[in-house]
Amino acid sequence: MAVRDDNRYVVTFEAYVYASNDYMARKRAHAVNDSINAIMNVQDSEVMDIVEQPFGTLGNRKLDDISKPRDKDEDKPLPF
Repeated sequence: MAVRDDNRYVVTFEAYVYASNDYMARKRAHAVNDSINAIMNVQDSEVMDIVEQPFGTLGNRKLDDISKPRDKDEDKPLPF
């Protein structure tokens, strides 16, 4: 829990996530974000952007969908 005398700071992180496809990149990015949110005195971190940046190239590709992938168990057929 934060102490009343503590100051609040906005911290920007950038990291490389290696994945075989866009889905796995989103999944890994959000897993890292969940780990950050689990740290004491850290709250409300979010994935702001995911960009594919192949090694040794100048170009990149911004992902249109950066939402957190749903767990496949949540997509089970309804019982009725």
